[in-house]
Amino acid sequence: MELLVIAVVAGILWWVLRRRTPSSPPAEIGPVGWCSGTNWRALPPLARAGTRALLRHPAFLAGVALTPLMLLLATADTAFGSAPDSRDISLAIALALVPLAWLTIVAVNLIALRPRRTGTDELFAALPTPQPVRTTALLTAGVGPVIVAAVLTVAWVGVVATREEVRGSPEWLEIAVGPLIVVGAVAVGVAVARWLPRPIFGVLAAIATMFIQARFLDVTTWPWDRAAGDPVRFLGFIAEATGAGTAALEVRPAGWHLLYLVGLVVVMASVALVRDGLRPPIVGVLAVALLVVTGTGWIQIRPLSPARQAEMVSYLTDPSAHQRCETRDGVRYCAYPGFTDAVVDWSERVETTLGVLPPIASEWRGPLEVTQRAAIVVGNDSCSPIPYEASLPPPVAERVSPAALWPADDKVHPGFAEESFPCSDEDVHGFFLAVQVGAWAVGLPPAPHGGNERCTATGQARASVALWAAAAGTPDGERLLRAVLEEGASADGTLITFDGGGVNSGGWDAPPMWGVDYDATDAGLALALLSRPTAEVAGVLGEDWAHWTDPNTSSTELADAAGVGGPADAGAGSGSPCP
Repeated sequence: MELLVIAVVAGILWWVLRRRTPSSPPAEIGPVGWCSGTNWRALPPLARAGTRALLRHPAFLAGVALTPLMLLLATADTAFGSAPDSRDISLAIALALVPLAWLTIVAVNLIALRPRRTGTDELFAALPTPQPVRTTALLTAGVGPVIVAAVLTVAWVGVVATREEVRGSPEWLEIAVGPLIVVGAVAVGVAVARWLPRPIFGVLAAIATMFIQARFLDVTTWPWDRAAGDPVRFLGFIAEATGAGTAALEVRPAGWHLLYLVGLVVVMASVALVRDGLRPPIVGVLAVALLVVTGTGWIQIRPLSPARQAEMVSYLTDPSAHQRCETRDGVRYCAYPGFTDAVVDWSERVETTLGVLPPIASEWRGPLEVTQRAAIVVGNDSCSPIPYEASLPPPVAERVSPAALWPADDKVHPGFAEESFPCSDEDVHGFFLAVQVGAWAVGLPPAPHGGNERCTATGQARASVALWAAAAGTPDGERLLRAVLEEGASADGTLITFDGGGVNSGGWDAPPMWGVDYDATDAGLALALLSRPTAEVAGVLGEDWAHWTDPNTSSTELADAAGVGGPADAGAGSGSPCP
């Protein structure tokens, strides 16, 4: 999607630049700089004229036309799953205004360079209004774009507010980053025009902001090479969420970040004005702005207090002290505040999965507990898998261990994020959770533990039963199981490991938290069982449940009993055998 947006913006820039008049040679006599007795009464009409020119400029209008599409894509119902969080949506709204800012840089730059491009520089030497007044008027023209950006933003917040499934209220300090970046684009466009008076530099300035934000200010890449949760990320223009999955583990000094951006905008505006000479008032404003940027930058990257660190560690390692629990049909569900509404969806999938199995499946295991906890592997903004600890503030990550975060407790564990295929918006209807429930029912580990430790149950009938029950109890379950088998296979095609061996060669950015690396042949048998009536398969299993859940009972024997084609001989499996 990022490449598509950049390509669209690049095409618009190319079209706009084709329309410009060829540049004329530099004039020997140019505009007048700072001088005594400057008349600032011309500033308001110049600002109004500049605002009208900017709001009518093709590049800016293209950005305005593109923004609703960006807002739609950024906040679509499928972008955050069935229960989106208002914090994530607020960040997405701010991010959707970035293409408008890129095109605003180009528009302002071309307007500021219009006299030079049309060969009228010399006329300004004979006019009573010096260049600093004209520069200030261009900077003041940023009021128009910020009003447009604010109207688009507020309107879209209203659209999102109509979605009942959104958790929480809009976070305006996060949303305000978007319009403020548009203001900063005006300052950048004017500053570049004053110091590098060629239209090509306006385009290069827009490209430079893309590079600075996406690469240089991405803390996970060179030269930082830090964890995604490192607070240094707030030195960027937009600091996106880390993947921690909940506001309780996300440190976001939104107010300080907004003030930090204001300081950067004032710095760029001062840079534009000092092009015509250093004046004490401008130098003073520049010094104060640099002080604000430095101070707010330091505040944003300072370490967490010990108390805050202890609170976050407790949130992760002692969930019972923070979660809210309830019992439904004999199953205990525990979720963190802000996620309790998800219990309805969890219980539906638990009931349908256990409902296709014989009644003894629930009786012989005892009560089931469904407890929310963080996934061991999460996806970042580049759709790449990262360890969950990397999304935490470094001091917190240092105080927790995999054993404390993910104990082997034989419980079913939904995560913070919605289930999905790799970097996808597709709704999987809780299928990944259903597989955990099926594993629990047959005596297999529902979820991984420690440092993503999983076992193998290759050739065991109970592995096929777990997958069959999940698919049979999930809408569109057969197709989802086939897709998992196709996209999640290991490099040699024998196990479902989600490491990039299947058709999705890039790997899964947020792989399902299954405690078992299922064998492809056992998954094939589960698909074959789905071709038989559900009640018929359940009847076969109910005749001798203990036998079919015995680790020594082979999937071939189950295929014969169910009257389906026997699976191919399974390999020995490369992981540790499941107990």
